[in-house]
Amino acid sequence: MKLSTILKARRALKSAAPLPADCGELCGARCCRGDDGDGVLLLPGEEKLLFLSPGLKKGRSDNGRLYVSCPGKCVRAFRPFLCRIYPLGILWERETIRVVADPRAKIVCPLLQVPEYIAPSFIAAVRRAGKILARDPEGRAFLRDFTRELREYHKFIG
Repeated sequence: MKLSTILKARRALKSAAPLPADCGELCGARCCRGDDGDGVLLLPGEEKLLFLSPGLKKGRSDNGRLYVSCPGKCVRAFRPFLCRIYPLGILWERETIRVVADPRAKIVCPLLQVPEYIAPSFIAAVRRAGKILARDPEGRAFLRDFTRELREYHKFIG
């Protein structure tokens, strides 16, 4: 994916956040703690930006996709795209972008216990960013794969 597309999608999120305050204060930043087997997928080409975020560890999933795990603290301005949209996910359905709760987040994120607390401006920013990714062929392919993955998780987590 073009680096310019990734940067444009990140800019669409601006400083949007699920809450006006640091939501990590609610749960001790549970979403930011993982081990070598945990992590967040990177957009195709996003690894070029990793040098900006010290401490992230790279790994490859079973299907060869690149992911990173975090030691619990990061330079927030340089977080990977999927960290920026957490606890939401982007679905690509019938040529349309849909923003949903990431089913994996349901067992970690207290915000999804009361989803109406998530700022509507954050949801709108995630939708805008998804539309930007969908304009790029590699972005659409990523979103199609991500949609399938979220649907599989949804079967098990609900």
